[in-house]
Amino acid sequence: MLKELAQLTALLRNAKDISEKLEGVIARLKEERIVGSAGGGLVKVEVDGLADPRRVTIEPALLKPEDKDLLEELLVGAMRDAIQKARERHMQLVTEFTGGLPLPGLDLFSKLLGTTE
Repeated sequence: MLKELAQLTALLRNAKDISEKLEGVIARLKEERIVGSAGGGLVKVEVDGLADPRRVTIEPALLKPEDKDLLEELLVGAMRDAIQKARERHMQLVTEFTGGLPLPGLDLFSKLLGTTE
């Protein structure tokens, strides 16, 4: 407990440094690309580290009118997969940033992304 309190005190003393580092984490997340897929890779969705969609790739064989319902389901599945991976990456970076110390307020993106932990 004392070790965690000392870590918190050190972090608070270096608020400006923390702010700059957090901005770096945000910039890093914006640049990262994470791919989710469904249907064994027939549909892929690429998002950035903040779960903002960047690209959708659809196997040409799925572009038939009779496959419309399947394609819609696969798109939703691929999007969910990509967003979950983005959430996991975000949590990994936040944990690295805080050194594993759970700090209220630094979990902003998890709240924005809907992560419930």
